[in-house]
Amino acid sequence: CGCGSAWMSGLAAVGVGLARMGRCLWGLGWLGRRGALAATLWVGRGQKLGIACGLLHTPSALLLDEPLTGLDPAGMRRMKSTIAARARAGAAVVLSSHLLHLVQELCTRILVMQRGRVIALGTLAGIVAERPELTGLALEAVCLALMGRGERHDSPRPSAGQPHFA
Repeated sequence: CGCGSAWMSGLAAVGVGLARMGRCLWGLGWLGRRGALAATLWVGRGQKLGIACGLLHTPSALLLDEPLTGLDPAGMRRMKSTIAARARAGAAVVLSSHLLHLVQELCTRILVMQRGRVIALGTLAGIVAERPELTGLALEAVCLALMGRGERHDSPRPSAGQPHFA
């Protein structure tokens, strides 16, 4: 994906309205850098630009691989909000991430793989229901237990008063 004014002009030529481009870039916190060249952007801004390119045509499906990589806390919050909003609007969202708190926060179904094999698929509640010893554990602890890398006492259950960073 290109960028800057030439990129925006090119998108306008293929039928993407400037208003839609502006809303998309503003929503991801990138509007102020619309004249920059992609190669000059920090990793997080380049990540936002790539996602903005993918969102411009309001796709019915999104495939996102590590969408929070390189983002600052404000960028992470915006990205999570954007992903959730697209899902609420009816888009199918497939998200791949090692940030399990993100997966637990945003995903309705979870696929856990180990060495290319599926070891769990379903809702977190459904996966835990099949393995009662995992009851009350956060997704990270569930995944570690499923992969044989953790035990209940190694991964304490988060308390109700424990801070949650979103």
